[in-house]
Amino acid sequence: KEESGQGIWGVPFGKPLCGTAQTVDYYANGKLQILFGSGSSVYLIDRLGRFVTGFPVDLGKEILLGPDVYDFNGTKAYNIMVLHKDKTIEMYNLKGKKPEAWKGISLSETIKALPEKLEVGGKNYWVVRTSVQTLIYPFYGGEPLTTFEGDDKIRPDSEIKVVDDTSVQVSCYNGKSRTLKLK
Repeated sequence: KEESGQGIWGVPFGKPLCGTAQTVDYYANGKLQILFGSGSSVYLIDRLGRFVTGFPVDLGKEILLGPDVYDFNGTKAYNIMVLHKDKTIEMYNLKGKKPEAWKGISLSETIKALPEKLEVGGKNYWVVRTSVQTLIYPFYGGEPLTTFEGDDKIRPDSEIKVVDDTSVQVSCYNGKSRTLKLK
């Protein structure tokens, strides 16, 4: 739609979208396209409503939520994060390939949202919020850096406050604020 609300184009699409649609400059030419997920695939539509060649890209498992788009090095070599229905979070490039170093994030708890990128001291981490707790993962996934039991767990709604180049402050179920070193 135009800013005035008048329609420009529409594309019939028979499946539900997975919650987000993001804009990317796929060709790195200053013209934006719309990236979205449906089923187990990601789709890319150009600004005139045409499907971009090479899409959809099948990720191999059903998408629950996503994609979120990241341009980590500023070169428009995009990566996406997707929450799959099997309670896994995966990172892909726009060809559907995972980075070699990516270890994945998998939980038995219900994941409430896509991960939030957290930068501490020039390093990136992922904050994953579940129905039970908040976990912080290294940039390439794998095992969480924060694992606590009982009332020491980080609350699912805890603010993650960067304290210095190595630490964050969080709120736990026991009502206490805790400073954690991330390494």
